[in-house]
Amino acid sequence: LQARDGGQDEADFSYLVGAHYDITAGTRLKAAHSRKIRFASIKQLYAADGGNQALKAERTLHYELGVEQQLPGATLLSLTGFVSDAKDFIEKDVNGLNTNFEDYRFQGFDVVAENRAIENLLVRAAYSCLDSEDRSTGSQVDELQYRPRDKFTLEGRYAFPFGLSAQASLLYVGHQFFYDADGVDPLQKQRLGDYTLVNAKLTQTLLEQALDLYVGVDNIFDENYETSYGFPQAGRTVYGGLA
Repeated sequence: LQARDGGQDEADFSYLVGAHYDITAGTRLKAAHSRKIRFASIKQLYAADGGNQALKAERTLHYELGVEQQLPGATLLSLTGFVSDAKDFIEKDVNGLNTNFEDYRFQGFDVVAENRAIENLLVRAAYSCLDSEDRSTGSQVDELQYRPRDKFTLEGRYAFPFGLSAQASLLYVGHQFFYDADGVDPLQKQRLGDYTLVNAKLTQTLLEQALDLYVGVDNIFDENYETSYGFPQAGRTVYGGLA
């Protein structure tokens, strides 16, 4: 892959390898490794609020190992652990300037359970645990901001025989932090509020699946929450349309 900035070229490469092995008919081991690069975007380079033309390409090495297990009752359970090491990670610092951070590490695990015991019904539950760390030389922070440690989702989807599908989901996000600059040294670590969102949607196919009529509600219980400090997100939102 190659990027051009101000007449200068920057080139690098990515790859992905993976394998799986079926121990039994219902048990599968899987492993994967990848190297990924990400060049700075035009906005990250030139934006008036935080642009930095000196940004270098971000490089990440990712490793994961997991197991999938078929269980009684048409249930599939999977557990995957992962580690990602990132060099020159691109994001805004506490002063809002896009910056290359020397050394980040992300590690954790995902647990997912899916059940299809009832015809036309899919129920899925998932939990993700993430530990993030800034290992850059001289860093003032330990846990990275706006990387929640805990995420839990529960969702269901049912397809009726006459073309109507109904789906609902619950998302819980917890244990995330931010750092307050405000000219204070060292930086002050503060916890962002946990939140739970519940959404629902109905979709009806029309004209032999040529058209979809849909209506939905996001944040049904009108939760007050922020994904970053000082930027409240939308409350209850009702929407609909044709597609």
